[in-house]
Amino acid sequence: MRFLLILLFSLKAIAADTFSIDKNTLSTVQKEYGEKAKNRILELINLLNDIQNKSVPDKLEAMNNFFNIVPYDTDLDIWKEKDYWATRTEFLSLDLGDCEDYVIAKYFSLRQLGIPDKNIFLTYVKAIKYKQSHMVLTYYENENSIPLVLDNINPKILPASQRDDLKPLFNFNGEKIYMAKQRGLGREVPQGKINLTQWSNLVLKIKKENP
Repeated sequence: MRFLLILLFSLKAIAADTFSIDKNTLSTVQKEYGEKAKNRILELINLLNDIQNKSVPDKLEAMNNFFNIVPYDTDLDIWKEKDYWATRTEFLSLDLGDCEDYVIAKYFSLRQLGIPDKNIFLTYVKAIKYKQSHMVLTYYENENSIPLVLDNINPKILPASQRDDLKPLFNFNGEKIYMAKQRGLGREVPQGKINLTQWSNLVLKIKKENP
């Protein structure tokens, strides 16, 4: 069962520059999770195809809105684990997830839509109202700009300077880690200074499904 759960559907460009999904993966999703799960994944593929030539703001808004529809639940309730990072297939198939799952799904979808890694980051923050750690996706137009925040708590995309309810801690993506601040990327953190075991495990899952 866990092997099936870690399937990450492979959205890839084909001759007509459209996104597709491996039929075997889609069949597995339908068998394990049902017709509705399969349809949610197909909805994402259709959306990616519809917006692939749109502007960056349109892509940000579309991905933020699409994934924020998924209901929130905790890892303990979903996975019986304290901290589990799900792939997009898991997230959409189960139609449940926590803050990291929303961010992961948005991050990889926006990367596939052509937004460079240097512009989008998974960002740890402190949610002041809830007095707990939280994760959001941040988009930087350039390294000195005020980032836009894509969040499942507040679904409206806002500049970080207008999110007084969040205290930035650090940013990371597939390339680098930075100490976060409201303007600019901040100071780069040397590798090994922050433990990102869950990110490493997620990347390994993706690589296994996309050799």
